[in-house]
Amino acid sequence: MFSGGKFWIGLGLSALLALLFFVTVDVGHMVAALADANYLYVAPAIGLYLIGVVFRTMRWQVLLRHIKHVSNRRLFPVVVIGYMANNLLPMRLGEVVRSYYLGEREQVSKSSALATIFVERVFDALTLLLFVAAVAFFVPVSGVAAGFGAQWGIAPALLAAGFSLPFVGAFVVMLLLSRWPDRTRALALTLLRPLPERFPHARATHIIDYFLAGFAPLSNPRTVGLLFALSVPVWAFEVGLFYLIGFSFGFHHIYDNLWHLAAAMALVTALANIGSSVPSSPGGIGLFELIARETLVLLPLAAVDRSLAAAFAAVSHFALLLPMILLGQAFLWAGNLSLRRLARAEG
Repeated sequence: MFSGGKFWIGLGLSALLALLFFVTVDVGHMVAALADANYLYVAPAIGLYLIGVVFRTMRWQVLLRHIKHVSNRRLFPVVVIGYMANNLLPMRLGEVVRSYYLGEREQVSKSSALATIFVERVFDALTLLLFVAAVAFFVPVSGVAAGFGAQWGIAPALLAAGFSLPFVGAFVVMLLLSRWPDRTRALALTLLRPLPERFPHARATHIIDYFLAGFAPLSNPRTVGLLFALSVPVWAFEVGLFYLIGFSFGFHHIYDNLWHLAAAMALVTALANIGSSVPSSPGGIGLFELIARETLVLLPLAAVDRSLAAAFAAVSHFALLLPMILLGQAFLWAGNLSLRRLARAEG
């Protein structure tokens, strides 16, 4: 995984996106903004984010409890190592590393664990879309969609659909799969039947069963409600990270009031995370910064200089990535493991 094509493709994509980020901003002004920032707000901002990671762990425990009860204390290091791997590996391969590590550590199906992680990702996106809808109720955000559409040559309506419909569609499909697992299994087996005998039919059948087991919690409406209830603080605390780092760059003096600042940070959190959730560069480096920067520039709540927005985006992403990498490495050392070993084993 570290020497294969995916790694080098991801590294090249990161370099390309980072180059695009820097060539579309006045680097001198960005460096000046970084030099003038008050970094005292970064530490408490990271603290808020880590609280959000605790809520991520609690949510995953809910998704796993029909398979096996695993304490939050044992799940937390697995979550952190998975996010560390996502920050260092391309194509969101950290999700596979996390499911593999959980399977080895707790003796549960890796396919079922991977399915629950997929459910997590869909709930993340739907929660962020709700944040966008909440902001749009009070703040005109059509200019942001129009601005991104003009930059990327995509109609705003098509851009909005591309940001939302895949996740809504995935949620509906998962609900249907959890509601009718036997029919889904029978249909899958029917589709597999024409394949040649050398195809591993038995293994494919087991994988289908394990994936359906991962979707099973969605058959309970109360569990679905609990998952949404746990998803809100996950992202609210991340909004808190952006909000506090905004103080580092003097945004509280640029926006008319703190409510406008909070709305801007919620929109930046939502759009940057949804936009960079596609499997691409390690940690979404480059794409995350571009989307966060342009959201601030295009949002009509305040006139934010592009160089200042770029500095803010870079520091915010750094505050999201580095603590998970360091904490994940600490957990790996404590378990006498290495990311290279986990990546090779699951590969």
